Amino acid sequence: MPDSTPLAVCFGEGMVALVAATAGPLEDCRTFHRSLAGAEWNTAIALASAGIRTSVVSRVGDDGFGRFLTAELRAHGVDDTAVEIDREAPTGLYVKELAARPDGAVDGTMHYYRAGSAAAALSPQTLTTPVVSALLAEAALVHTSGITPALSPSALAAQEALFTERIPDRLLSFDLNWRPALWRGREAEGRRIVSEFAGRADIFFCTRPDAEAVFGTSDPQQLRARFPGPRYLLVTDSSGAVAFDGAETAESEALDAPVVETIGAGDAFAAGFLAGVLTGLSLTGSLARGHRIATRALVSTRDHVD
Repeated sequence: MPDSTPLAVCFGEGMVALVAATAGPLEDCRTFHRSLAGAEWNTAIALASAGIRTSVVSRVGDDGFGRFLTAELRAHGVDDTAVEIDREAPTGLYVKELAARPDGAVDGTMHYYRAGSAAAALSPQTLTTPVVSALLAEAALVHTSGITPALSPSALAAQEALFTERIPDRLLSFDLNWRPALWRGREAEGRRIVSEFAGRADIFFCTRPDAEAVFGTSDPQQLRARFPGPRYLLVTDSSGAVAFDGAETAESEALDAPVVETIGAGDAFAAGFLAGVLTGLSLTGSLARGHRIATRALVSTRDHVD
């Protein structure tokens, strides 16, 4: 009997993170811990942890890091059958440098090694394989972000195809995830591209710092006026979130939780909110679920929840 639970598909880049075992400059760090990273992959793992049937559409290299990433997806209950293996290009990675804070938490600085990676070769053809086509036809939700179109012209074309070839009753979720380093020298083009995707999504997530950097405002009401198209619009920061569902508005405070590092918490929050939407929770209920799952990403230097 077919599974009647909703399917979420996350489309974007997966990477290996090498996280310094101790805080300090990279030149002084001898040991690094390996983990999975990538905004959409983090969201996929958190969605699966919330009981949502989840698949990832992406590409990795035919190397040990690529095999590690797909094994991690499977270990967390995420379907990896639509992750294409590139026989030539490598799996991207980044190194996370940690700096200790007076409050006992750490700040992470990422150093990326992703140029020419397998994921950068995402293209419209990626979406037309039989496996991916079947998943997209079944999906109740497709989630992606502003990172994907910055990777390469072909990845931008793939994301454009997702937004153009809409399927009735399939929600399209877009997380701004502004990464200035990926748009260096073409910042104005990047702001235009991510703004267009934001306006065409059904669900749009942005942090206040990213919104300020891209749109020149972080005020939720101004952002809602600028982006009336998405049914759901969420503006977040470390203290909480403001959410819109059509004309309905809700505000919520982040939950008190121990904080080791904040990277990945936004992806977990998005997953919790999306899980709420897919399972029929109210706007406030979906926000609450987002905050609950976000706390699970704050308690380690990994980017994803366990």
